[in-house]
Amino acid sequence: MTGSPFYVFVTLLVMINPIEAAAAFATMTTGNTEVEKTQIALRSTIIAGVILVAFGFIGDAVLRALGISFPAFRIAGGLLLLRVGFSMVFADPSEKSASPGAPAADPSVFPLAIPIITGPGALTAIVTLMTRTHDAPIQVIVLLLTALLVMVLTYLTMRFSMTLTRWLGATGVDAVGRIMGIIVAAIAVQLVADGVLELVHGGTLAFAAALG
Repeated sequence: MTGSPFYVFVTLLVMINPIEAAAAFATMTTGNTEVEKTQIALRSTIIAGVILVAFGFIGDAVLRALGISFPAFRIAGGLLLLRVGFSMVFADPSEKSASPGAPAADPSVFPLAIPIITGPGALTAIVTLMTRTHDAPIQVIVLLLTALLVMVLTYLTMRFSMTLTRWLGATGVDAVGRIMGIIVAAIAVQLVADGVLELVHGGTLAFAAALG
């Protein structure tokens, strides 16, 4: 049943992918203190949760008002994610220690909260789930609670990545970060490809309907 709590949980868990978020978090916060890492993890999770819930309520209306299709939205998100993947792969470790007195960049909003935690897949999923449950207040509450649970799991995995970072050391984190960058870039390319295929398919159907 598509409205069941288990279905909603699995859908959001797969789309948000806490493991991917934790790997990206570990790579992007190597120059931060433990306290800063904790704050970044909490801040990015809260921001991502607010974006996810807000988009669930108004995303469909906003995209329709702007004349933006979900495939186009998916392509745009994929291109943003591709930029993140390139940055992770080609990052220069020496840049993190070039200015010891300078504060490390805060990745809480971009790219952690969006597009890594709440990427186009997660935003599309929450809108789809919300449109199926907006007539049933109880189901809306279940959906929101499930989204909250997934966000809590995401926060916990990012916190655990701090321990993993200490185990791997600087060299291990750098290697994992570059591997994750390749994976993130591949996910981004897949999002773009899916979006293009959906646009082409939709255009073909529209053209066939016009001819018919």
